[in-house]
This record gives sequence, C-alpha cells and structure tokens, in this order.
Amino acid sequence: MMTFKQSKIAYAHIDCNSFFVSCEVFRNPALKGKFVCVWDQISIACSYEAKKYWIKTWTPIWEAERILWNRLIKILPDHSFYTQMSNKLMSYMRWLVWWVEVFSIDEFFADLTDIWDKETQWDYSILAEKIKADIYKNVGLPVSVWISNTRIKAKIFSDINKPYWSFVSFNKENTENLFKKLPVRDIPYIAKWNSEKLGLWIKTVYDFYTMEGMKVREILWKPWLTLWLELHGVDVWKGNDTARKRKSLVCSRSFNHDMTTQYSRLWRHLLENLERAYFTLITEKQEVRTIWIFLKDEEFQIYSLTKDLWIHTIDRAIITNGIRDLFDSLFQAGIIYRTTGIEFFELQPYTPKQISLFDITNKKHTLNEKVSEVILWLKRRYWDQIIHTWFKNIHKEKREELEILYEVS
Repeated sequence: MMTFKQSKIAYAHIDCNSFFVSCEVFRNPALKGKFVCVWDQISIACSYEAKKYWIKTWTPIWEAERILWNRLIKILPDHSFYTQMSNKLMSYMRWLVWWVEVFSIDEFFADLTDIWDKETQWDYSILAEKIKADIYKNVGLPVSVWISNTRIKAKIFSDINKPYWSFVSFNKENTENLFKKLPVRDIPYIAKWNSEKLGLWIKTVYDFYTMEGMKVREILWKPWLTLWLELHGVDVWKGNDTARKRKSLVCSRSFNHDMTTQYSRLWRHLLENLERAYFTLITEKQEVRTIWIFLKDEEFQIYSLTKDLWIHTIDRAIITNGIRDLFDSLFQAGIIYRTTGIEFFELQPYTPKQISLFDITNKKHTLNEKVSEVILWLKRRYWDQIIHTWFKNIHKEKREELEILYEVS
C-alpha cells in the first residue's frame, strides 16, 4: 500500500446530540429525560429516551404515538430558535478556538492543533472532554467530539460511542481496525448510489481505503479521490457551506426487488423522497422555485416533468401539490417502475416574510410580551387548533389588533 505524508493538524468534528430536542430542553428543562419528539407529520428529531424504543428520524408520528402513547411529548419545530442556538454555539467556538468550519446547522469542524493549557497538556482525550463541558456550561447544548488528523476521518468516527461521548484516533493500526467495522456508506457523500457503483466487494470503509487511487477516480471521478486521500491522512478536502452554496437538492429511491405498477405505492415512495428533501430544505433554511420529478421503469427508461412554482417558497402544501400534479401527469398505468425521484432547483436562502404565532422570538417584530406569554402557554398546552379557535372567538376589536400584530389571516 502507498504511503503518504501525514497531516499534522488535529481536527475535531463536533456534533450536537439530537440538536432540535436539545434546543427544546434548553428552553424548557422540564423536558430533560422524557420522550420528546420534534415533529411535522414525521419525526424530525427525538430524544435518546425515545430512540430506545426505535423511534428515529423519519418515523411517522402516528407510529411514535402508537409505541409511546401518552408518554410522547410532541413539539412543533421552531427553526428560528434553532438557528439562534446554532449561531450562539458557533460564536462561542470561534471565541474558543481560532479556526471553525461549519458543516451543517448542528455540526462543525475545529482546528485544535495549537490549543494547550496546563490541564490538557496536549492530551486530546482530555481536551475533548473539556470542550464538551465548556460548551454545555456556556451554551447549554450537549455535544460529542471526535478528533483525528483529517476532517473526513473525524467525521467518519462520529457514529462511534454516540451520544455524549468523545473519541480520538491518530494511530494508523487503530484507525484501520475501525475502518474494517464501518460500512462504506459512513463515508460522507458516499450515498447508496455511489456505494452500488463501487461494486459488491466494497462493503466497508477499509475496502474503500485499500482500493487503488486511480481505480477510485475511474469509478467515482476526481472529487471522491479526495475522500480516499483523506482516509490516508492527507489533508486535502476543501469544505464549504453547503446550506449557502447548494444549487439543487435531489432525493431518489430505487426498489429494484419490489418493482410496481401501482399508483398508490409509487406515490408513497415519492412522498418518502419529498420528506427527506423537505427536511434538508428547512434545516438549511432554503426555499425552492422549480421542482422536477422522475420515474424510472424496469428497462431503466426515465420519464420526467418539471414545474415552475412562479415564486420561491418553503410552503409544504404548495410543494406537495406541485409534485402531485406532476405525478398525475407522468404516471402511466401498466408500466412497471423501479425508481422514483425528486429534485428542487433554483434554491435561495429563506427569510421569513411575516411572523408566525409559533415564531414569536423573531427580533424583527415588536411584540406585546404579555400576549406572547399567553400564546406560548397555549401553544405548549393545546397546539395549533386551539390558537385558531381562540382567534375566532375573541372580541372582534381585540382580534383585529392581534391579527395586525401577528399578521395572521
């Protein structure tokens, strides 16, 4: 096997544990240790107590309710607040260390090479524990920390000992032993489609790691050669702010062993793609103008249609209706399909244009604090329906005042 000049940088991959739920626990400490689920038709994030009952991201909310009954605490997402907590965390880390690179709303890389004090004395295991404690004390969020000499290696190790843990690996033998235990899809950007292109014999990270570099480039092209070099300890990966630079967003699903002609099953598969794509859209605070869907038949023939929504939007109903229109026009009875897919084009950063009843922390609006407190109490106790009922039943003059304040219809 070829040898490479090893990176001397100590990269930490720092990842918040169940970020959305941790934000809600920070806001309401009474939720700590309970079965909490941040949801919007599906589970967007859930507490580790709920995860013990096999409730995960993408779990339908009715399934979570069936498992936990009245023990489940459901909370609608408050992305404005989550963004504030993320910014608070990143600001603190930029004060703590000289170099921070954002990877997503709840994870980032930090350069710890020159961090030293009397307590840690260059022991990165101690330093990782210290960083975890400092972040929890000063920001209020629990995190896990993994450290290695390249960012991709640190990211790959992020499923080890999670949550509330830290892990350090610089030793080559130890690293290779870990590679043998991790599936190849644990490598960032090696999704199902790329792992299938590698072939049936490439099953673990170690299998990919031991491939010839030119073979990697031949099969997956040049960008994936960068990942291969990073696994060999060469610091060559150039990260970027995905949320800001993303030009499109695609999610697809193949069901080669369960091909179908049924309208309802294909629509369900398409909705699963939509849920994944929409989750990424709202997490990265993007909005979309053009949507494209495609169906692939058993002979790998692709059928596709595009729809212009005329405005940039993040409204789930508008996007779903657009996809339904495209699917109704595209579907042909009698054809056996093996793949469905959705792509969002013309993305741009999303900025809320008006305040919502459930986003009263937005600093761009002047709010009545007492009314805000009442709305928060009602939100926690009765959720959406009671809010709209309350607006309809209060005195007309007072209702008009509140509708102006909160811009509700």
